[in-house]
Amino acid sequence: MGASNALPIMRASDLVNAHQAVHRLLSLAIPMDKFHVSPEAQARTPAEAQDMVTAFPKATISPDDHYRPESNAEIRRMISAGGLAVATPLPVTLHLETQPVGSIHWDFFSRPAVSELGLEIRNKNAYIQIAINSEDVHQETSAPIHTVFIRFRVGDMARAEWLARQVGLQPIGPVECGW
Repeated sequence: MGASNALPIMRASDLVNAHQAVHRLLSLAIPMDKFHVSPEAQARTPAEAQDMVTAFPKATISPDDHYRPESNAEIRRMISAGGLAVATPLPVTLHLETQPVGSIHWDFFSRPAVSELGLEIRNKNAYIQIAINSEDVHQETSAPIHTVFIRFRVGDMARAEWLARQVGLQPIGPVECGW
C-alpha cells in the first residue's frame, strides 16, 4: 500500500457532522471501477462490543491481540454472553468488507487534478477516514469526539489542504503517519 500521511481536518462530537464532511469530500472524488467502503471500528468497553455485535451481525469481530486463538464465532459468543466473558477479548475490532458508501473508511477513488497547484489526478493513497471516538489516526487514544482525516501520499500535502478548503475546512493539527 505504501506510506501515507493523515491530515486531521475536523473534530466533531456529533458523528453525523463528521459523516457530512466526508460526503462533501467524496463529492470531489473521481470514482474508479470498484468504489466501496471497508469500515472498521474498535470497541474498548463491554458495552461498545455488545452494541457492535448486535448492530452488525454479519461483521467479523476480532481481538486486537493477534495471538488470541478464538474464532469470529467464539468472540461473538463471549461478547453476547456478557458478564466477565465479554471483557476477555477486549479490545476488539469490527471489520466489514465492500459495504455501501456511508460507513467509516472510503477507498478506491481518485483525487481530482488541481491545475492551480500543477497537480494531476492521483489514485495512490487517496483515502478518507473517520477516527470514531478518537483524535489520532490509529485510534489508540479514546476521546469523546470523532476526527476526520484526509489520507494522502507523502509529498501531496498541498492537495490535502486544497481538498479541505474545497469543503470549508482546514488542517486542525499536525500530519500523522498513516499505513
